[in-house]
Amino acid sequence: MFLRLGQWIARRWLAILLMWGGALATAAYLAPPLESVVRTGEFAFLPEDSPSRAAERLFAQSFPNRAQASTIAIIARREGQPLTPADLDFVDDGSSDADANSADAADSDKPPASSAAPNLIRRLHDLASQFDLISRPAAADAASEAIPIVTHRDRNVGKMLVSGDEHATIVLVELPTEFLDSANAPLVRKIEELLFEDAEFRRQIPGGLELYLSGTAVVGRDMLKAARDSAKATEHLTIILVIALLIAIYRAPMLALVPLLTVFVSVKLTMLLLCWMASQGWVVLFTGIESYVTVLLYGAGVDYCLFLIARFKEEIDRGIPAEQALVDAVGSVGAAIAASAGTVICGIGMMIFAEFGKFRDAGIAISFGLVIVLIAALTLTPALMRSAGLAIFWPRHQVRLEGEGPESSGWLQSMWDGVSHLLLRRSWWLWLGSLALMLPFAAVGAYFFSDLSYGLLSDLPRTARSVVGTEVVRHHFADGLTGPTTVLIEAPDLNFLETGDEHAGIDVIERLTQALAAKKEELGLADIRSVAYPLGGDSGLSDIRGPAVYKLTLQRSLENYVAHTEGEAPARVTRLELVTTDDPFSRDSIRLLTELEADLQRAWRDVTAAAGTFFVLGPTASIRDLKSVTDRDQVRIDLLATIGVFLILVILLRRTAICVYLIVSVLLSYLATLGVTYLAFWWLDGAAFAGLDWKVPMFLFTILIAVGEDYNIFLMSRVAEEQARRGRVEGIIHALSCTGRIISSCGIIMAGTFASLAAGSLKGMAQLGFALAVGVLLDTFVVRPILVPAYLVLVETGAFGPLSKWLGRLPDSEA
Repeated sequence: MFLRLGQWIARRWLAILLMWGGALATAAYLAPPLESVVRTGEFAFLPEDSPSRAAERLFAQSFPNRAQASTIAIIARREGQPLTPADLDFVDDGSSDADANSADAADSDKPPASSAAPNLIRRLHDLASQFDLISRPAAADAASEAIPIVTHRDRNVGKMLVSGDEHATIVLVELPTEFLDSANAPLVRKIEELLFEDAEFRRQIPGGLELYLSGTAVVGRDMLKAARDSAKATEHLTIILVIALLIAIYRAPMLALVPLLTVFVSVKLTMLLLCWMASQGWVVLFTGIESYVTVLLYGAGVDYCLFLIARFKEEIDRGIPAEQALVDAVGSVGAAIAASAGTVICGIGMMIFAEFGKFRDAGIAISFGLVIVLIAALTLTPALMRSAGLAIFWPRHQVRLEGEGPESSGWLQSMWDGVSHLLLRRSWWLWLGSLALMLPFAAVGAYFFSDLSYGLLSDLPRTARSVVGTEVVRHHFADGLTGPTTVLIEAPDLNFLETGDEHAGIDVIERLTQALAAKKEELGLADIRSVAYPLGGDSGLSDIRGPAVYKLTLQRSLENYVAHTEGEAPARVTRLELVTTDDPFSRDSIRLLTELEADLQRAWRDVTAAAGTFFVLGPTASIRDLKSVTDRDQVRIDLLATIGVFLILVILLRRTAICVYLIVSVLLSYLATLGVTYLAFWWLDGAAFAGLDWKVPMFLFTILIAVGEDYNIFLMSRVAEEQARRGRVEGIIHALSCTGRIISSCGIIMAGTFASLAAGSLKGMAQLGFALAVGVLLDTFVVRPILVPAYLVLVETGAFGPLSKWLGRLPDSEA
């Protein structure tokens, strides 16, 4: 099959080049821009049956006008001294009536300032009115509401927005969109320009008053921006690294140009086709997908091209004419390249079985790209080689006359020639030494396997706007103020609009709030707000003495904390707002939320016999669901990828015991890589290290097992070929000598492309890039050329005694 493919390419190389050019031009014409079809968000990729998603849907139905999913927080503070009345009036003087939640001038304790006075809240309302941030999907049919902006004058939560030391106050802009939704970015940017770049506005700021920007929506904006910047930097650095490494290793510019052009066309065509398919609703793309596609396709594509070029050069060095050498090269390694690519596609493709949408969509996109790059490597690369001829090796290659010695093969070839000869004399030492090198790091990787970070701020550089602002919030306020936890309580037997009888839900909530308040410190709560305690703190509805004030406060409390109902129908759903003392994105916050839920349910049983169902939403609840889903995905995909790759190996090699060993060697390499990465970033970050980013183990496993077995297949196919010619042991030694240089070259180049993931500012991407680079180098210089061949030599020489037959030794009839 591949021999006929090589013959067809040799005759039709110009038509093939034109076909690829036409395909690229057509896709460029049809495909929309990536930005127009990419789906943003993080928690939107959770399964629909996740508890936090169910809670979001119930909240949207019950409180359609309070659909807060993220916040923009503006912090005004004075360093080392209390805020002045002029500072508070600058933030909100009470004269703005644009937000129904803000007190109007008539309710203020003092006369309103002139509407011409500088006022932050009015400027924010002006900016917010320019943007149409619709409700979440579950309430998309509801009428669009004005964006709520809450200040220290708000009658419900105003006192929470001034710090205990009175040095700072917060303004909260409540958005109905998720914190990672790109729809937030324009409003965040406009507010950023107002606070820090508008010279006229800044002249009106009272002297000594400092402004900062934070909130979950600002964190999300900074992460999206960092992801876009990382994608651009990754693509540019990948191309530069591939060119530099190819030229440094092979010292042949044309040789570097052929694989680079092949992969460049493959990546561009893949992204264009993915954008077109996304516009048709066939696939889903997310922010950052281009980084993964670029790096994987450059790494794998260059490998496939170099495997083909290396065999082409072998044929040329044997004196075969260039055209026939190309045909023989495609015929000889085409199957190995296809099998290697099939292994990678199978390994990464198993991600389509993930529950978490980003993993599933990444598996589809990357696997599709790998199919494209495989087709390109088997058609476009040979066509380019045919057009270049022997010039591909310029200026190093010269046609040698018969009887001349081989040309200098370089340091890589010399190194692997030495290793192959050493294998004959010291196979036990090399095998045991490589195991001793990897096992300690593998133990570290296994021990800290689930010690992962789900934090967002820890992923951003410390100079990011949201990180700086959050540090100020932490200094003056509870960490959870800008990302509170909402608990919805659905009780079919209670009416949360009533008080004073056995079915009075307000009385039950009052007792529940008091029970939680008694354990605030133990539960990590800074404040609790409910229908019975709408203002938070220690004073509830029952503490209000004036009838008029009580009636007004009760009315506002019911509007904010009890589900809307039609007519006189009883209200069966209410909500609690819990402000935690911990960062809502930290790993500890997940544990504390689970403990809080258990205490909440116990307290409910203590205060009422009525049945109640609890729904929790907020950043911490969403992250907990993310952890639960990705933990399940890790187990499922690891198992499926391992089984899938193992079956491919068995079908290709037909040596089950050897295939088991190859799988074990890659798993050992994976754990060792995880251990090295954990120790490296623990050493670099010190006390600030919160664990590896949650995406690292998943992507590292699927990519390493696929790439590791990719190199295994290339090595083992050559071992089988040489053993048929040279015998058991000599075939292994000669196969290592022939493939060591090319595998090392490919590994160095692939490690360089993976390392380019660290070009951006996101720490999670840097960890993944570092881990992939370490893993590939470990495979390239330890597993593939030492751990695997040393084992094969030991097995074939009978070093394991009677067990050798069961460990994969060739039958005598095949030796």
